[in-house]
Amino acid sequence: MLIPIGIVMLSGAVGGIVNALVSDNGFVRPSEETAGDVTIIRPGFAGNALLGAVAAFISWGLYGAFSSAAVWGASSGMGTEEITVSISSIAGAVMVGIGGARWLTNEVDKKLLRTAAATAAASKASFDDSQKIAAATPAQAFHIAKKMYQE
Repeated sequence: MLIPIGIVMLSGAVGGIVNALVSDNGFVRPSEETAGDVTIIRPGFAGNALLGAVAAFISWGLYGAFSSAAVWGASSGMGTEEITVSISSIAGAVMVGIGGARWLTNEVDKKLLRTAAATAAASKASFDDSQKIAAATPAQAFHIAKKMYQE
């Protein structure tokens, strides 16, 4: 019974890693970014994989083979057949893993961009830096604005 759960969670973790690759996070380690009083925790690929695994487990538990499995007490009759893992449950777990990790990535990126905007607004105006920020990823924009503020 633990093998199907492991396969689903591993599939969700793969989805989280896929999200890390398609976002600007890549394979960065979990870290903290600080600008003044604001600290932003970046989950990195490990956080994306963990959230993807948890999201896949929750989805499979709600809608997959475990949705009608008895957790406490004996059960007989309909719904007591052996639990299996299908290709669709693995594919669904990967998809839910990507979506769950994407949500986390978007929340972190939103906070990075909000902090970058506030930091840049409090800094000396620079046309070159504003052009760099416009074309940068959220993490790069944060670092450009932080550097502007320190100068």
